[in-house]
Amino acid sequence: MYLIEDLYLGWQPLTHTVDCASPAWDVAELRYDTGARILPTGEQHHACPNETCGHADTFGRVQLRLLCRSCHTVYTMAAEGAGARCTTTSVTGWGQPPRQHGDLWLWPGQPATAQHQPHAYLVTRDPNPPTRASLYGIVTVYREAEGTQRWIAAAVPDDRGEHEVHSLRWRHRTAGLADVTGAADWIAAAGTDGSQRPLVVAVR
Repeated sequence: MYLIEDLYLGWQPLTHTVDCASPAWDVAELRYDTGARILPTGEQHHACPNETCGHADTFGRVQLRLLCRSCHTVYTMAAEGAGARCTTTSVTGWGQPPRQHGDLWLWPGQPATAQHQPHAYLVTRDPNPPTRASLYGIVTVYREAEGTQRWIAAAVPDDRGEHEVHSLRWRHRTAGLADVTGAADWIAAAGTDGSQRPLVVAVR
């Protein structure tokens, strides 16, 4: 499972030329091969003092190549010992369209399986994919002691905020919410009213 902020935040788009008429990657290709370590002399061999290190004179390599036919930009990226995995947006959560709720947009995280609801949502106030600048809230699931599923909501990201949810800090936070819709409503209210108080849920 990935933290939802790792699915959406910190990724940098690959750029096209400023005058590209159709900025889309037309060709994306993978290549698996073996790379050789370039050594000063042919008699030396790559060695590592760590006995568990798998380094050798050669190494497995994966390369990714992207082409934009409009602006003729080409990216080639290579990584040692990396693999590629093909999956679907229903498994990753990332890549699915957001849910709109009022003036908010809820971006789904990863579900336990493709048939289940995501464990978390990032919240923005516009339909563009979340960035640190546009992030407005977060909703994440948990289970109470008796097993009842509840939701935590946090609003207004703030590096010095009092509340931590996942790896991010927030000005406002509450728990015990029954569903994602209620969590989104709470985020909308908390973001516009600095005096928003946490919801108190009676335990019977």
